[in-house]
Amino acid sequence: MSKSYWIWHPGAFELYHSMLLHNRRTSAKTVTENGVKTRKSAYYPPMWRVDGPPHNAELMKKATIDNEEVIELFSNTDDCAIRVDGKKYPKNTKITLFPGEHTVELMGFKAESFPAFYIKGNVFNTDRTWTTYNNNCQPNRHAGQSELYTDPHDNVEIFKFKYEKMLPVSKKAVNGGVLYDFGREKFGKIIIENAQDGEYLFSLGESYEEALDIDFCQLCVNATVKDGNFTSVPVAFRYIFVPNIDTPLDISLDFEYLPLETRASFECDDDLVNQLWKTCEYTMLLNSREGFFDGIKRDRWVWSGDAYQSYFVNYYLAFDKEIVKRTIRILRGAEPMLKHINTICDYTFYWLCSIWDYYFFTGDKGFVFDIYPDMLEVLRFVEGRLSPDGMFDRKSDDWVFMDWSTFDPAGPMCAEQMVLCKSYKSVSLCASLVGDTVTRERTEKQSDYIKEQINKLYWCEEKGAFIDDYNSGRENVTRHANIFAILFDLTSEDRKKSIVKNVIYNKEITPITTPYFEFYELDAMCSIGDFKYMTDMLSSYWGGMLRLGATTIWEEFDPTKNGIEHYEMYGGKYEKSLCHAWGASPIYLLGKYALGVYPTDVGYSKYEVKPNLMSFKHFKGAVPTPNGTVTVEMNADHVTVLSKIDGGTLVLGEKKYSIEKGKELTVAL
Repeated sequence: MSKSYWIWHPGAFELYHSMLLHNRRTSAKTVTENGVKTRKSAYYPPMWRVDGPPHNAELMKKATIDNEEVIELFSNTDDCAIRVDGKKYPKNTKITLFPGEHTVELMGFKAESFPAFYIKGNVFNTDRTWTTYNNNCQPNRHAGQSELYTDPHDNVEIFKFKYEKMLPVSKKAVNGGVLYDFGREKFGKIIIENAQDGEYLFSLGESYEEALDIDFCQLCVNATVKDGNFTSVPVAFRYIFVPNIDTPLDISLDFEYLPLETRASFECDDDLVNQLWKTCEYTMLLNSREGFFDGIKRDRWVWSGDAYQSYFVNYYLAFDKEIVKRTIRILRGAEPMLKHINTICDYTFYWLCSIWDYYFFTGDKGFVFDIYPDMLEVLRFVEGRLSPDGMFDRKSDDWVFMDWSTFDPAGPMCAEQMVLCKSYKSVSLCASLVGDTVTRERTEKQSDYIKEQINKLYWCEEKGAFIDDYNSGRENVTRHANIFAILFDLTSEDRKKSIVKNVIYNKEITPITTPYFEFYELDAMCSIGDFKYMTDMLSSYWGGMLRLGATTIWEEFDPTKNGIEHYEMYGGKYEKSLCHAWGASPIYLLGKYALGVYPTDVGYSKYEVKPNLMSFKHFKGAVPTPNGTVTVEMNADHVTVLSKIDGGTLVLGEKKYSIEKGKELTVAL
């Protein structure tokens, strides 16, 4: 028997679970009931259109079999049928196929979710070789499937998480109630057992200050205990404060998580960096679910800019292809596309960039072919909102984010042009892969044109830097466009040197305060060989959070703040996320630039190992690839590489050494 999967109309699974997850967000608010103020948990609607799945599916496969085969259709709906060579059968009917050519069609409808199908077989087993047909999807596309759903008894409408019972590490009486500490951030259902029946308020917090501050906590649970028991909906917290109780309740957590396997490692002589790597790992794993979340407490949504960075961290941590593909499909949504992804212009551009990046790291050509029609539709939408000269200029309803910083807001931002330029390049490369010559030539030409215009319109010779906007006359310089100029290789080497001097090392230029854009700044600096800049930031910036007691990486960190000021954001006392996926970039940076492992051809068919000790005395770590790990160990005396894949080259200065699969290579320094 060949391996079988549950299959569905392409994208249906992702849209269904996206619809659920984006409508699960809640926020605590103060209400008055019978003259008494209390905190209540309330639904918090998403900020953009959330699409549901298609409720019909028609999938088919035509093949020739050499041996007799018996097939049987399983489905999650009774409104379905299987048609074999023109004859219809209901589900759960054993059908014998004799040697020869056959056409098998699957049809189904499910109003409350989406239809899915499962067949065991040798040739007509369900997998992505089945395609859409008729008018459901033009052109015909491969069926959707997931590695998580391979058993006929699986329920595709329930996302496959794992669960683990956890107890608080401590509890203490405080402020007339009991404070429970679970040690670090968690996510799951709060469970009460053997309690007195009645109404309880759980004030939740990522910090103990938030949990104790009932009037301003971001999340709460209103528990009605009946027959001694209560189970909440899944929520995120580290601390639980239950006011107005004398005796501690029997509280536990049904911890909910996606069982991603960490395939990477990093350990060095710097204990702070070792702690940081593990903290980033935990932050990343908590936010890896149906897709890559921004933060596990406040939003629990899939944001394209956040996810774009999570893809890179994933390539250096778990190398899970499935979550990347799910996230890309979740962000794409359904037709028609009427607004930018997450309503943010740059987030649409990042989505386009992510497709080629995915292919380059994984070598998964099939996904690019499947998603390519969606790329063209996204590009069509983007180009319909550009200025007549083909450059980006914000429309009245566009949200230009880029970062939480102050930019010259007058007109067409330089940083936006740079991400647009990169997105055109991504489309061009994907068009070449699928054989779309017309689109390849057009988008490659447009990418070159935008690069030329960036250097012509935005470079300020007097300041030795790119300015935000050439129309306003203010010649405002921020780090963001200048970082992209280096990272995306959009300008000359002389100008890059000028940027490093006049922008990156210029303390008068507003510093980056989010790990989000530190990702790009440190990637850019490492790309030009300035590793000290990164290791200094690991110690001062990320280390600053750890020294304040962080057990996960925060959404933003400003070392000039004090006390609970660190938890403020968006006008809320505790609105800042203290477990934010975009803070996990040290995993990527250490894997790519310290261990030095990076693909030089698609899917690691060729790769280089260019290790650098940076500020360390020694380190050892592993980087995952599609077909095995690459382990690197280095100290002042030697480098050792052990790889489970072919195609590698160890690069030490001007010298290069071939890396043989499965054979340890040690080179003296």
